[in-house]
Amino acid sequence: MKKKSGDFFAALKSIILPESNDHRPANGPVTNNVILKELLDCFDNSCKRESVGKSLLFNMHYLIILHPEVYEERLPSLPIIVKEALKAFYNNLKRYRKNYDELSPVSFHWHFRFAPGTDFNQEKISIEDVRVIGMLTGLKPAGSGSNDRHNTAKVTMKSKATNVFDKMDINLDVLRHLHFAENGTFTVKFNPELNVSNVAVTNNTVQKTARNADAGLARIECYMADTSKEVVYIMKDTEIVIARKEPENLGYSNYMLIESAFVSNPHARIRWNEAQQSFQIASFSNNETRVNETVIAKSEAGEPRWFDLNDKNQVLLNGMVTLTLKQL
Repeated sequence: MKKKSGDFFAALKSIILPESNDHRPANGPVTNNVILKELLDCFDNSCKRESVGKSLLFNMHYLIILHPEVYEERLPSLPIIVKEALKAFYNNLKRYRKNYDELSPVSFHWHFRFAPGTDFNQEKISIEDVRVIGMLTGLKPAGSGSNDRHNTAKVTMKSKATNVFDKMDINLDVLRHLHFAENGTFTVKFNPELNVSNVAVTNNTVQKTARNADAGLARIECYMADTSKEVVYIMKDTEIVIARKEPENLGYSNYMLIESAFVSNPHARIRWNEAQQSFQIASFSNNETRVNETVIAKSEAGEPRWFDLNDKNQVLLNGMVTLTLKQL
């Protein structure tokens, strides 16, 4: 067959210009830069999907699944990959926040959990694969009260069919066979100044920081006058949602769910303001919300109006549910 006249120039173009700007060719080896790029793509996708109104939201929890051979090979490099990922995250946040009024991190820490695996979500993990799963606040712990219908998590994950990151549900059972070892787990405190240059990402740092995260930021004591019940909630995320306990809310780890018809869905948000070193509350309910004797004006979801919430202040929801915040 006679060659077409454009074949020579097409071949020359393919030599000079690579077909893809990825860090590796198709079916190429998984390098440190490949893992870093997958993390950054997942993070950038979450900034676009999770942000609301003038608040910039983003994933802060990441599960990274590698083929066992790759995991063992890359294990010594994982702390550096995490540090470089945080540098890239912070650099992008500095650029993105020009279009937003505020950063709204939903956790006090970044979490990275690496694990070896040969299959995930009914897909084989080959030696050329990297599976990055991103979440806002992490998975709910086992025994947290969710039923089988809600034994799933909403995550950011790349589809093998489309090769783009998307928001999807995964069944938590697919994670049971994965071993998230201590030396592949990293927890780093979020820096509101968006700087990671002085942070040493090591396993010793991880263990110390993880214990602080488990202790929580505040203890919220809840009394429901309509049922005379008392419950205690430990606030571990930098921002939580106060809402009525309904089936659609059971999959969120940063929701404080209250079993009372007098609580709206959602009713309010409480956040830790790192810059001011104080707690704040915003109300979204048509029903009254008070801090001590002050009525809090209702906010729109995309434009929260924050009110200072001091240690041992009492919050009264709809005249029936009392919350007492105690800083830890």
